[in-house]
Amino acid sequence: MKVVSGKKLTSSITGLLFMLSVVGCSTEVVNTTGLTDNSNSVNNQQAQFLSTFNSQFDNKGQSSKIINVRLKKTLNETQINNIAKKYNAKVKKYIKQINLLTLETIATVEDGEVPKAVSALSVDTTTIKTVEPALKVTLDPVKVENDDLGTDIKSATLNDPMFGDQYSMKTMQVEDAWKINPGNPKVKIAILDTGVDLNHPDLKDKLVAGRNIADPTKQPMDDNGHGTHCSGIAAAASGNGEGGIGVGGRCSIMPVKILTFGSGTDDIISEGIVWAADNGANVMSMSLGIYRSSKPIEDALKYAMDKGVSISASAGNNNQEYDIHLPSTYPGVIEVASTDDKDQKSSFSNFGKKISVAAPGSAILSTLPTYQVGSKPLNYGKLSGTSMAAPHVAGLIGLILSQKPGLKPAEVTKVLESTAKDLGEPGWDRIFGNGRVDALAALTSLKNK
Repeated sequence: MKVVSGKKLTSSITGLLFMLSVVGCSTEVVNTTGLTDNSNSVNNQQAQFLSTFNSQFDNKGQSSKIINVRLKKTLNETQINNIAKKYNAKVKKYIKQINLLTLETIATVEDGEVPKAVSALSVDTTTIKTVEPALKVTLDPVKVENDDLGTDIKSATLNDPMFGDQYSMKTMQVEDAWKINPGNPKVKIAILDTGVDLNHPDLKDKLVAGRNIADPTKQPMDDNGHGTHCSGIAAAASGNGEGGIGVGGRCSIMPVKILTFGSGTDDIISEGIVWAADNGANVMSMSLGIYRSSKPIEDALKYAMDKGVSISASAGNNNQEYDIHLPSTYPGVIEVASTDDKDQKSSFSNFGKKISVAAPGSAILSTLPTYQVGSKPLNYGKLSGTSMAAPHVAGLIGLILSQKPGLKPAEVTKVLESTAKDLGEPGWDRIFGNGRVDALAALTSLKNK
């Protein structure tokens, strides 16, 4: 997919030069802009960032400086530093919950230091499980839509002026589902993405403490627009006379910034997953992808789900089938395909044997930053992608957990799949999975349980 303006969402590498322990305190969300509406300044920042960090990766997306070392057991600080010193590297972070040590080599790939370090570390089988260069992770490109679907949706109870253009909320029967349960603020939906506009009028009162994993010295402000859009889909405020609504109703939003200008690395992604799980996230929405195996990400996903966190992830936008697309194809993660306003497959949506459910993802109206980011509109706009489908499901999971607290991830998945509207071939199929999710059907199924 491509951005209508012709500017493809560019990839970059997140701020890897910040050492951080994931057991640290959360960053309190405060009312600060963090970014201005000076589009030229933001574009210059992005260009500089890309120039510096993209040079660290080869054509396979492998870092020329950063190495991920999975350890067999927990080590203390002295032991960690000794490993780094032995292999001529610096410690970038140690995520003890999943025993992931991230090192930065002193020299560049041209000097052959990464291959030499990986080879040397791999010999240490007593302490080390696996060694691999850090991998680049990017957003699947989304499309900026300028069309008007011409919907005519009326609400007797909501005063949100853009609700009439949110076909997905009618399709999923969200307003009727709220009559059963409008969502509980204690249920936290973590949006692991590019950050969130912390001052957006439809989001600011829904936020709980979050974290900028990419750069812990800063607030988790959105430098792309993608994370703000996903946040609004999941749980934008309702009944406030602003914009539209989010599926999760009164559920809270936890902003976890793991991507800078749309891209990051698997160690940063892993850290964000672990941080969110340790800081009370009940649901995670992840609209990003890497088309290869990453043991750090897989370890983090398992850690989160073992703690009872349900994870909704986008299937990708290449209209193809892939055996691996992390995080969505990892066992237990809910892989979400995309549908349009006619309940048909979105033209861009990936498909395959791992698809769990589908959700609306074409021309979705939601929140966008109140400051300029790239070519996207200000405040609100329509985007298309499986990136938009995944937070619909995350919001619905928030409603499910509001109605039935304590459900395990596998039980949540069963509710979603058993109550989805069957589309395409009867029963499960490779295009829609078990069908397009239905909020009213899901909550109705739990009403008397």
